[in-house]
Amino acid sequence: MRKQSKIFSLLASVCIAALLGGCTYESGTKSFATTNFNNTPSQNTEGLNESGAEWLQYALEKAKTDPDAQKYWYKGHVKNMILSRSVTSMFNGAVVNDKGYNVDARIAAQPYQYYRIDDKHFIRAKDYWVTARDEPLAFDVLAGFDDWLPFMDKAVQLPDDKVYGTLSAVFQLKLTGAEWLAKSQSPLFEPLKKQLGDRPDLEYILNESTIKTTFWIGKEDRLIHQYQTWIILPLPEAGTMDQEVFFQLYKYDDPGIHIKDPAEVEKYLLH
Repeated sequence: MRKQSKIFSLLASVCIAALLGGCTYESGTKSFATTNFNNTPSQNTEGLNESGAEWLQYALEKAKTDPDAQKYWYKGHVKNMILSRSVTSMFNGAVVNDKGYNVDARIAAQPYQYYRIDDKHFIRAKDYWVTARDEPLAFDVLAGFDDWLPFMDKAVQLPDDKVYGTLSAVFQLKLTGAEWLAKSQSPLFEPLKKQLGDRPDLEYILNESTIKTTFWIGKEDRLIHQYQTWIILPLPEAGTMDQEVFFQLYKYDDPGIHIKDPAEVEKYLLH
């Protein structure tokens, strides 16, 4: 059990860092099918050739600065498959940047609601709302995407695809956990980097792992509309662990998105 708990700690470190980078679980043999990728650089709306890194960087900058991109709906799931056990968590809600968001979720089959506005945080526990002293869920749908930028020059372009009717350029990247760790600037990886010298088993897991991430970026609005990350990690003497993350962002600047006033929740607080 001690050995497995250490492995699961590693999985948490790797998967959290790649979390919300999207993924797709495929049953059967844990390998990627051969795909006829189009390696031709994409063209933006002005006809300029751009790499996947330039597309993603532009999308992230626009998501922070474009007034029409500051609120949106989202939905998605995170699925973990360890041996024959599978646990799926579902998420949906709305985001208003620099203001707040709400989360309606089922995490490991348990209902979960979370709501933040400005510096106030609330959790629904069973039938009651309670105040959270700290933010229990560091929730940012776009968190960690900057970490993909050093790798995206190697991304291949897949055929254009539609997400809720939005024609999108599709970029896909595949790499090992070791490649990710070598370039990642995420603070989540610092403890893992310090362990590598004394833990050859960690080096093996990272070298044998596979990470695939895919971004769908609107060809006209240049915003992220969908992403997937699929992580496959070997469990020494125990098979593999897969994590699938899949999220969609839609209806940017929808006038129907409103983060309600805290007073509407506070009157139901359990004291």
